[in-house]
Amino acid sequence: MAEDRPTPDWDAVRADYEGDGRTLDDICARHGISRSALSWRAKHHLWLQRNRTGNVDRPQIIKRMFRLLEMQVIQLEKTMTQTGEKEVAVLGKLASTLEKLIEIDNAAAEAPKRTRTKEIHDLRNKLAQRIEQLKRA
Repeated sequence: MAEDRPTPDWDAVRADYEGDGRTLDDICARHGISRSALSWRAKHHLWLQRNRTGNVDRPQIIKRMFRLLEMQVIQLEKTMTQTGEKEVAVLGKLASTLEKLIEIDNAAAEAPKRTRTKEIHDLRNKLAQRIEQLKRA
């Protein structure tokens, strides 16, 4: 037989769920509900998802991607005699990905700043030069 529990205040549960301060276990304990009940309610009543990543730092991602490419180029330069076409092709793919990220960043920016645009173009040119050097070697 089911226990006589008071009905949870789902508006308060939702406020806690959509806020950023509480864990799911904390919310469940505070309102006397199970995790499955909380998950079901959130899914079926279309509550905002937790841990949203709407604020993407595109310039930071581009810088990290460039650093990754730079490390790959340095590694390829160290092992130039062992470097094959496969490694150069992978580097080319990474460079293509970087270029696409830059295009996305430019399209997302409402009014790109000249200094940031100049930095991105400088990064792109430097990377293209390094790839050309590797292809010639």
